[in-house]
Amino acid sequence: MSTQHTPELLEMVAVYALGGVDATTGECEDLRAHIAQCPICQEEFRRNAATAAAIGRSAAQAPPPSLREKILASLPARVTPLAQRRQPTWFVPAAAAAAVVIAAGIWWNAHRQSGQTWAATCTPTAPSCHANGVLSVAGGALELQLHGLAALPSGKQYQAWLIMPGAAPKPEPVFSANQSGDGSVAIPEAPAKGAVVAVTIEPAGGSQKPTTAPFLVAKID
Repeated sequence: MSTQHTPELLEMVAVYALGGVDATTGECEDLRAHIAQCPICQEEFRRNAATAAAIGRSAAQAPPPSLREKILASLPARVTPLAQRRQPTWFVPAAAAAAVVIAAGIWWNAHRQSGQTWAATCTPTAPSCHANGVLSVAGGALELQLHGLAALPSGKQYQAWLIMPGAAPKPEPVFSANQSGDGSVAIPEAPAKGAVVAVTIEPAGGSQKPTTAPFLVAKID
């Protein structure tokens, strides 16, 4: 996928954050790759994921099991892959349906995972690290909030990585620290037992493979 930002990609990111993109297709991987390199889409994902979490917390009861299937059955078929689309004619019904699905279906995940947090701490091999933070669940995805981050030189950014047991690090979005040393990043992944979220310092825009050793990690247990 081209990394060039477009209005269509921004709309797709919003639907993705609401759970409206089929995780079994290549669209998820394409979107994740774009989000990792696009600050605008990172913010769009963060805002919509937070909205999804708020909707989930406001639900009073679990939805009927058949509701999701009924809503998805009402959607028009999407027969063209993302890379070939030029006009997002499907977006309005898909976004509306995704919002309904989230309102009906996210209740279970939001409540099952509410309160789950994992400490983010410096690695033993990073003696100059003074950062700390918390990895938490927001809208079925992960959010890393950090404090005590050092200011980076021009051309460098922090980057998150998701490391599943026995797998190579998976690139996640880049982020920067503010003047107080605080920084946060939304990771479009559900929590998985045994996974590790790590942070490295990378060239601005991020890398596909880590170029430095992780200085901070959080393990999901």
